[in-house]
Amino acid sequence: MGISESGSRGSMESSAEQLPGSEAMPLEPGACYVIKEKKPDISYRLFSMLTQKMPGIVITRQYPDRVRRERGVVDSRVIWLSHTPGQDYHNPTALGSLAKLISGFIDENQGVVMILLDGIEYLSVNNGFLQTLMFVEHVNEFVMQRKAIVLIPVSPDALEEKELALLERNVEVVESSVLKEHLETREVSRLLDTY
Repeated sequence: MGISESGSRGSMESSAEQLPGSEAMPLEPGACYVIKEKKPDISYRLFSMLTQKMPGIVITRQYPDRVRRERGVVDSRVIWLSHTPGQDYHNPTALGSLAKLISGFIDENQGVVMILLDGIEYLSVNNGFLQTLMFVEHVNEFVMQRKAIVLIPVSPDALEEKELALLERNVEVVESSVLKEHLETREVSRLLDTY
């Protein structure tokens, strides 16, 4: 069972390296994953499950308290992409310092982290698509050398077909239906284990 449309990576089961708590999940360390979904529900569920055993950070357009309350993100830092100054906010036009924040978090945790970048469309609006693409490629190159995973939920309707194709070119693509199936199987298994 492959994870990307292009089949560039095998399934997690065949990987020698696994992230803690990611058994049977179709993800491998050292990669950025675009998850196509209109709303990032599956991405947040996956993030919450995997950050039970590793540090994580959420970078989002949503207000941090709302993310914590509605998405169940409790133990992870939440960075708000906003022009409004405040604690744990980040200016969406400062892509260079956002890349430094991500690389610093990865290095602080010896490379084994989960990052949810929820707001790629907002970054594109604020910086232009090509600048945002260069930012994603820079982060991807950094992540490849470590055991981090970056989840990038994207609404296919928010980008032009050409832009989506360029974004998908150098990152892994996971269909949300594949992740949903794995998450539901895992949740049912965990429920059965409690009986």
